[in-house]
Amino acid sequence: MKKHTQLLAVLTAAAVGSSLLSVTVAAAPQDDQPQVRLVIENTTLTGDEGADWTGTLVDEWVDIDEDSTAAGIFLTVLERHQYTQQGADVDYITEINGLSAEDGGTMGGWMICLDDWITDEGLSAYTVRSGKLEDGDTLTFRYSCSWGADLGYDWSGNDTSLSAVSFSVGELSPELSADTFDYVLTLPEGTETVTVQPTVGNKAYRAKIYKNVYTPAEKGTDYKSGQPIEVTDGDTLVIGVANAAWMQNNYNQAVESVYRFQVNEALAPIDTQVQAAESLIAAIGTVTPDSRSAIETARRYVDALSAEQQGQVSNLSVLVQAEAAYAALMEDTALLPVEELRQRYTQTLQDSPVYGNEWDIINLCRFGLAEDGIREHYCDSVRQALEETGSAVFSRTRSTVNAGVVTALTACGVDAADFYGYDLTAPLCEAEYVQKQGLNGVVYALLALDTHDYAADTAIRETFLSVILNAQEPDGGWTIDTWSGVEDGSDADMTAMVLQALAPYAATHETVQTAVNKALTFLSDNMNDKGQLRSYGYYDCESGAQTLIALCALGIDPTADERFMVNDRTVYAGLLSFFHEDSSGFSHFEDSESNYLSTYQGYAAAAAYDRFCSGLTAYFDMSDVTLTVMREETSQPQEDSTVPSSRPAVVSEPSQTASSVPMIDQPSDTVRTGASSPLYVLCGVLLSSAVLVLLFRKKRTAA
Repeated sequence: MKKHTQLLAVLTAAAVGSSLLSVTVAAAPQDDQPQVRLVIENTTLTGDEGADWTGTLVDEWVDIDEDSTAAGIFLTVLERHQYTQQGADVDYITEINGLSAEDGGTMGGWMICLDDWITDEGLSAYTVRSGKLEDGDTLTFRYSCSWGADLGYDWSGNDTSLSAVSFSVGELSPELSADTFDYVLTLPEGTETVTVQPTVGNKAYRAKIYKNVYTPAEKGTDYKSGQPIEVTDGDTLVIGVANAAWMQNNYNQAVESVYRFQVNEALAPIDTQVQAAESLIAAIGTVTPDSRSAIETARRYVDALSAEQQGQVSNLSVLVQAEAAYAALMEDTALLPVEELRQRYTQTLQDSPVYGNEWDIINLCRFGLAEDGIREHYCDSVRQALEETGSAVFSRTRSTVNAGVVTALTACGVDAADFYGYDLTAPLCEAEYVQKQGLNGVVYALLALDTHDYAADTAIRETFLSVILNAQEPDGGWTIDTWSGVEDGSDADMTAMVLQALAPYAATHETVQTAVNKALTFLSDNMNDKGQLRSYGYYDCESGAQTLIALCALGIDPTADERFMVNDRTVYAGLLSFFHEDSSGFSHFEDSESNYLSTYQGYAAAAAYDRFCSGLTAYFDMSDVTLTVMREETSQPQEDSTVPSSRPAVVSEPSQTASSVPMIDQPSDTVRTGASSPLYVLCGVLLSSAVLVLLFRKKRTAA
């Protein structure tokens, strides 16, 4: 499809302080060169409220080819303008040119938008090869102070109606109404093209434009907003909202809306629902191990049709054949041994982990793959960050940052309570600060303190346990969204993370054990026949990964406990259903591409299971690590500066991994220190199963 030509604004003057940016007009894009428009803007946080800049920072067209990615476009443009950023390497943008997520408070952050839709996956998911980034797309980074609500995004809503639609020419009849779906568009005589600009009331849902045939699952058949569409009398313009083929997440089971606009004539009898079903079936293509989601999506859509409509689906037999082929394929699928996952982990890393990559260093340590140089490199980066902040508090709104660093340092064998004069555990003992992030902050503070029995005062632990137990839902689980007021039940993701924090107390606290038993029942009930776990109505990698870590922490064999076996499929088997052989990474959903957030959590689960099978301490139990106090006068650990652990260090064992990843040297004689742990990323990144609310309702967002 050719893009529309229009003049675009691009920044020419650098932002200074909290100034309003001034922009100038750039040349229009070339029709013969595939391009994507990149926009970076802040319209929600003013200079008086602490913003370094407001307005539009970037607005320009960028050439793309088959290897282009959203992340690559973003980084290339920022580098050209010499703008700074943080988080692109971990798929969670936290700062752009000085405007950081926490500037807007605990709900501040960057939202990734495709056209006018706030996406439901991380930045890495949008590539040309995947078909999720196309010629003519507009990729926008918008700052929000309320996890998208101030941008028109409501993750808890299920309204998929159009709030407005504009045509470049013509008169619409009747006037647009949310619940009216058929219209006539009367155009002046001689009109050959028209452009359409739809606006969805809730930015959680995407709109796409088609002509005559509604084929939402067939890539490249839609028209971009503002793109000229050749029309003649009798043509029908179709706008669909929230079709299953365009979106990974639909937490609220929203029903798709389809609007039709007939050009100059009364509407012809077209059944767009039948067309959409045929499109979804056609999109299945060759059946592979990654076809499950596409097949199930098509089946759900077909089953929702009336019997008469199902009889009109011309390729229904293709769906039946695909279901049979997939079932046969799954019967022949062998499980990848956890030892092979251990060997593959370094293939997913590009550089030695530094401050901000806590999960990577934790996983390396827990797998026993971190050489001294890798650990020292990470610790040096933390020391540098402390010198820049001058405080033991890394973030004034996100205690999970401190919790992650404490866990990572402990995994490296370094005392986080005395790190170059800083007690990084102290902020985690301040209940008010920790609870700024709600249940998530409490869970990871408790996990971090218990990695090596930090903070002798037990009062703070009792406080955190009380908060956690009081937050348990009637169904036995927990949810990150207790603040939202939405009563949609618990999610497996948060429930499993809570169990990891409760694990050390289950044997000695009767109330904790009771809560744990109820939660295990909840998780078991949320497991499907593939061994996958569900959060917000969808089976995803992170829910299964966190459940596997929790079971291992509780001493439960995730491959033998009958509560977690359905048709001989275990939690470990469910985790592997999200594994991608080609990239050695994990994906959020079965049919999506691998991404950083899912990958580090998938491997954290693998490390936990690997340690369980080897009889080592649990993933977050780092009592087997001897801690070293780091001080200015000692660049190398001194024998008399260590804090002895309660258990002996594990003897070194030969490395079983080989990798060509730059900067990640393979150990010739690695020590399994058992020191690492994933902080389900600093709240934002915890938006993993929520919005990317949030991190994954949030997995679609950057904040």
